[in-house]
Amino acid sequence: MDFFEHSIVCLWLENSTKLSQQFFIVVVAAFALIRIEWLRLALRNADLSWQYRFITTLVFSTLAIFGSHNGLSIDIYERLETLGLLENYPEKVGQPPALINFSDTITLTAGLIGGPFVGTCVGFITGLESFLTDHGDLSNSISSLALGVFAGIIRYTRAAWILTEKGVLLVGASGTLLHFCILLLATKLSQDTLLYASVVIVPIGIVNSLGCVLFFWIMRDLDREYLENAAHEAHLMLLQAELRTFRAQVDPHFLNNTLNDLNSLIRRDPDRAREYIIKLADFFKYTREFSQLTSISLHQELAQLKRFLELQRLGLDDKLQDSFEIDEALLPCQVLPGSLLALVENSLKHGFKGRPAPYCLKIMVKEDAQNLILQVHDNGHGIPSDLINSLGKHPVLSQSKGGGVALYHLVQSLHLVFGERAKLNYESIIEKYTVATLTQPKWIIP
Repeated sequence: MDFFEHSIVCLWLENSTKLSQQFFIVVVAAFALIRIEWLRLALRNADLSWQYRFITTLVFSTLAIFGSHNGLSIDIYERLETLGLLENYPEKVGQPPALINFSDTITLTAGLIGGPFVGTCVGFITGLESFLTDHGDLSNSISSLALGVFAGIIRYTRAAWILTEKGVLLVGASGTLLHFCILLLATKLSQDTLLYASVVIVPIGIVNSLGCVLFFWIMRDLDREYLENAAHEAHLMLLQAELRTFRAQVDPHFLNNTLNDLNSLIRRDPDRAREYIIKLADFFKYTREFSQLTSISLHQELAQLKRFLELQRLGLDDKLQDSFEIDEALLPCQVLPGSLLALVENSLKHGFKGRPAPYCLKIMVKEDAQNLILQVHDNGHGIPSDLINSLGKHPVLSQSKGGGVALYHLVQSLHLVFGERAKLNYESIIEKYTVATLTQPKWIIP
């Protein structure tokens, strides 16, 4: 045999490989466990809540005890005898095999993740279990408790260390040295003790160091996922708030024109003016109510649209001609609040501006397979070909060209509520007509 085959390095590598294989079972189990929502929450907040500390302690204690019973049993003397390294040791009589495991790795990780309390509790529970099952051997029990306290103190006093792989690796290696210092102090110093330490310190050190780094990577991915989810949720909340504001606001020109028309009507026909004041109040009442909802029925949307058109007639009279073609079976379907109204308002504001009457609007609602299709036809100016494909895709800053921010917000709101299947398309011929088509999934709330 060559020197390598006769050296203790061979034994270190062999045991390190075998112990790592055992440890990876726990890594896979831990990775599967953190997919559970409440456990992820507990791990991330173990130092903030007693409830989360208890859960984290329970999980890591279970893993550590599993690790203490799923290590390797090594007959050191027989193995070294094979390697020819026992010439200077006395003949052993009935020496028990050495036991190496990865419970230290779990205890160290518990302290690094959960802080001093979790680390101490996991170390104590693991040490107590070891004491009760190992015929009263105090050395492993004391070292388990010490490692949990050590890792917890590192998290509390040297938090920067556990933010990098290098720092976590150092903690794992230091924990291994601490374990064997306690072992040497707690037992009678002898050739047997030194032999045991020399054989198992490297495999345990490797598993402790690399194991802590593996858990560090798992927790970092958990943090990244948490931050991504938090950012996504924050974005959704911001978008929802923005869309609620958008749905709640009323075009100031519409309000100003309506009030001016009412002012003129009061002189001519006070009774009719009072009726319109009630209609205006109803319109604002439902605008405010619907702005807090994600969706409303098509029946509610059509009722609000008719209130809006009725108020428009104050200034337009018979110039505005509208018609509805609606399948009544579709009235319970859910739509975005203000969706049809936004399309109609866009026609009135941009399609008919400067164009001679009559102003014809046709509102149609139909279904196609699993989709609900809402259409607004007008006989307005039409939309230039260079603009039609960009409407709703992004804000159009030039409001004189039409569409603009309102349609963009409408599409964003549709995607938020109904998903990417919802879309808005336009078909138009200049100075003849425009058809706005809003397609969305067909939802009916019982």
